Amino acid sequence: MTQTMTKDDQGTKPYCRGCLAEVSKKIGQKDKYDLLRCENCGTVVVDPWPTVEELNAHYQNYFKTGDYMRKRTSKLRRSRKRVMRMINMKPPGKRFLDIGCSVGFMIQAAHDCGLEALGIDIDGTALEIAQKEFGDAGTYQQISAEELAETGIQFDMIYANDVIEHVPDPESFVAAVSKLLTPGGIFYVTAPDGAHPLVPKDFASWGMVIPPDHLTYFSRKGMRQLLERHDLCVKKFQLSIKPGMKVLATTA
Repeated sequence: MTQTMTKDDQGTKPYCRGCLAEVSKKIGQKDKYDLLRCENCGTVVVDPWPTVEELNAHYQNYFKTGDYMRKRTSKLRRSRKRVMRMINMKPPGKRFLDIGCSVGFMIQAAHDCGLEALGIDIDGTALEIAQKEFGDAGTYQQISAEELAETGIQFDMIYANDVIEHVPDPESFVAAVSKLLTPGGIFYVTAPDGAHPLVPKDFASWGMVIPPDHLTYFSRKGMRQLLERHDLCVKKFQLSIKPGMKVLATTA
């Protein structure tokens, strides 16, 4: 029988960020973190779970930010394709939000496709680059999804590329996304797929296992359950040959 964690238990015992089941099956270790797989949905989480303060310190002057401008042309091309996938799902309007926008490729792509785009990120250095490179394509704010949701603003399309595996609280993150989406809105989320058949048997050797950058390695089942708890209905898991997950969901 699967034991679902209560709010009182969460924070004191390791638990799955996908299905909320208690987790104890250790499948490896990376640096100082144990890797625990959920026997219910297959999602993998790290233990100990870092505090918000520890993560904020880690992401100060994030060392990868300067690399994001490489392969600019191919990244813009890929971004436009992803925007068009969302548009083809017939969202109710043209308001577009990129959560974790980094240096702004998706904002430029959204602008090129005729959308009204806002990019948010907690990395001020990345936003400075975005403003310099793609400042005419949209607007940018240094704010979290949770903070933005409290303003009452809503969007017809929300994109989060390789963000959810980083966040300290996936539950509050997805709750914020749900609140930010208009009825009929589209959510496109990508993440490493911790249950993909091409993930190495020695899980810790997988290149995506880089705690505390990546904290949760969702399975499709775990991702679906997380989204559905917040009234987001998965419409499609895109085929991914590499061990990554691309999910298109709508408000239920």
